[in-house]
Amino acid sequence: MYLPLKDRVVVVSGASRGIGRASALELARAGARLALLARDQDALGAVREAAQGLGAEARVYPSDLRRPEEVERAVAALLADFGRVDALVNNAAVGRYGGFLDLSREDFAEMLDVNVLGVVALTQALLPAMLARGEGHVLMVASVQGLAATATSAAYSASKFALVGLTRSLALDVGPQGVRVTLLCPGSVATDFDGFPGRMKPLALTAEDVAQTIREMLETGGRAHLSEAVLVPFRS
Repeated sequence: MYLPLKDRVVVVSGASRGIGRASALELARAGARLALLARDQDALGAVREAAQGLGAEARVYPSDLRRPEEVERAVAALLADFGRVDALVNNAAVGRYGGFLDLSREDFAEMLDVNVLGVVALTQALLPAMLARGEGHVLMVASVQGLAATATSAAYSASKFALVGLTRSLALDVGPQGVRVTLLCPGSVATDFDGFPGRMKPLALTAEDVAQTIREMLETGGRAHLSEAVLVPFRS
């Protein structure tokens, strides 16, 4: 069953650049009403203007997912503005790469703080509103590195493996209550994501590729449930 995004309220984290920015614009084209979160207020404002230029309602809520009080403030504000939330795209993430001994405990802590605990904070803040209505959709943007680790990615893979496990468990918890939880694991994406080496590979996804898949996953409904998707480049 196809569920149009027109007039649905979608929250996108990490919306100021990369996959988050591309997703905001793709969802704007579909007619979604957007609540955009990120730390960079200026970049977030530029995405809002671009989304509004496409005819969408878009509001911004500058916030740092590592700070629970900022998350709670942002969620209270967006619920007051929109009255409900239909879908959450948990996209915000950070990455650090290098040999295991070259990565500090601070590197590990930062990635777990944003990529896992930040997701937990935002999801826990928005989920009660979905459960109260008996419907909603939480889409987690993880990574193929959360399914199969590679060299020099110990900290990033650890955070994404944790996110994969979190997603699968959450789906079992809230699916019977009407809230869909889906997992998207993209491969290498050509973005400026914290020096991720994938952008230098000749075969890589674009942020727009991922954004289009996010839209398609949010538009799948009814008895059909696309629980997990792995997105990789295709060469014919």
